Amino acid sequence: MCTAKTDESASKIQSSFRNHQARLKLKNQVVWQLHEKLEYSSEQTQAKLKDMFEKLLKESDSLSPSVAKLLKKARLSVEERELLRSTNPDSITVEANYRGPRIEGSITRQTFVDLIEAFQHGKILHEKYVCHILHQARAILKTLPNYNRIDLFTLHHIYIIGDLHGQLADLLHIFNANGLPAIDNPYIFNGDFIDRGKNSVEVILLLMVALILYPSSIFLNRGNHEDMMVAAQYGFQDEINRKYWTYKTPLLDLFKDIFSWLPLYSSVHTEKSKFIIIHGGISDRINLERIKSLQRNRYVSMDIPPESKSGGKRLTADEDDEYYQIQDLLWSDPDPYSRKGCRNNSERNIGSFFGPNITEQFLSKYNYSMIIRSHQVKQKGYEYTHDEKVLTVFSASNYCDGFNWGAIIRWDYKEQDPWLISYKTEAVNMKKMSFNKQITLFEDPAYQSLVEKIMTNKSSLEKEFEKRDRYGTSHLPSKVWSEIMTNVLQIDLPWITLRSKLVQEDKQGILYNTMFDEYARDNTKFQFNSGIMEDLYVCKDLLIRLFNLIDQDHSGFISLNEFSDVLKLLLYDGNDTDGVNEANIAELSSAMDLDKNGRIDINEFL
Repeated sequence: MCTAKTDESASKIQSSFRNHQARLKLKNQVVWQLHEKLEYSSEQTQAKLKDMFEKLLKESDSLSPSVAKLLKKARLSVEERELLRSTNPDSITVEANYRGPRIEGSITRQTFVDLIEAFQHGKILHEKYVCHILHQARAILKTLPNYNRIDLFTLHHIYIIGDLHGQLADLLHIFNANGLPAIDNPYIFNGDFIDRGKNSVEVILLLMVALILYPSSIFLNRGNHEDMMVAAQYGFQDEINRKYWTYKTPLLDLFKDIFSWLPLYSSVHTEKSKFIIIHGGISDRINLERIKSLQRNRYVSMDIPPESKSGGKRLTADEDDEYYQIQDLLWSDPDPYSRKGCRNNSERNIGSFFGPNITEQFLSKYNYSMIIRSHQVKQKGYEYTHDEKVLTVFSASNYCDGFNWGAIIRWDYKEQDPWLISYKTEAVNMKKMSFNKQITLFEDPAYQSLVEKIMTNKSSLEKEFEKRDRYGTSHLPSKVWSEIMTNVLQIDLPWITLRSKLVQEDKQGILYNTMFDEYARDNTKFQFNSGIMEDLYVCKDLLIRLFNLIDQDHSGFISLNEFSDVLKLLLYDGNDTDGVNEANIAELSSAMDLDKNGRIDINEFL
């Protein structure tokens, strides 16, 4: 009898545990889907920003002189003579109290090892030595063609590294597990070395030192984040400001120039095939012969086009074609639904979605066997698509507090297929965590992004909710609510599963207005036209980008007139904002000047 009861209790415990594990697995799948869908949603700002810059450039005559001048500077390469003068290592003094690593004389392999050890212990390299490294690397980059041609007959093998995004631990793990770069241990780094992680400076400096030491066996491709307009939003500029406050502007100019000299893709030849390595992807307009011959350093940013060689305000048709081809190389993705053809990338609003037939045509035209690309976080660190003709590799593990694996590729000269290596650094020990912690640990960053997207579309959601609520009950069936969320936000998520996190529910259905209660944008300090405030909220990312552009010395402040210029362009940018006039803008601008010193502090405003 006792044994039977024990068996029954054990069975209940096992059943309860299995149910919990199933719920946990479902939760993790939902969280990963949420993370994957929202990870790049903020990058939709790119298309809006490009349109905004085009409008700014057209109306430059009506802007204040300082704003017009800075717009011009943003689209141009850094002037060579001024760059060399402002970042000359010989003119920079090392303070007596500096305790970080030093570079005396030539850069050697020992320099590389010393820097790794110093960065492991959190040391910051002095700006004198940063400029020393960057100028040597820049001299090499300027001699390179627009693409890297890599023959494994002489190199025997190569390691292919995807996005690192400033995660030093991942880079050091890769070196520790596979050997430091060397003449006989080649690496290619496929862009997005910087942003999001806290050690972007250290990551890119180590890559530059490796390039200096082994220029015939270290290869770098440009990614979409090697763009100072992107880096201004995603962390690299803030990191420079934090680590090199007194020397930030010349360093940012030097990095801006170096990014523009990075090669755009790599072509790898093995005994049995050849493959292409691109950061983002392709489109039906990609012409590699055209890519090989263009002047790549003209394209300092994909947010803002360069000046036309013709002298006009707009690019010529040929220049426009070049500009969009580079955008596609850096920003495109395989079509998530494997649709044929090429279409605008609706998830990023920049670059293209390319289908399996586009891949097949491209490979056939250029005699490649495979496209290797990065640009997208993957749960296993890699993913095959398009009948295994496209391979995505992403090397930043636990990215943005997520729970993905990182991966790299090794390809040997005589091998037909790649060798994939997955890993995690600083992995969370799941066994030691409580059940609640397991479920919620990875939700926060993605969940907060989702809340922000909901609030950005608050008016559109309310309008649709009320339209479908025929009897004014403030309730909707969960299925109807889910359809509205998908249609308005343009994100296909398991809304029914997520509803408990977003909205209240009772026996009559979803209480749709409760979704906004906890996150109401109400600030008693600023009581203005609600339409203006909502438009500014929608334009938040644009506002930050424009502010960073105008804030030339990266002080965190701009003048009232400059801020007013930006507000006018944002609020009148096709939003049909009612009731916006000069008085509204003047009132808002004045309110932002909290200490009445004639300057706007962007951090206080946000």
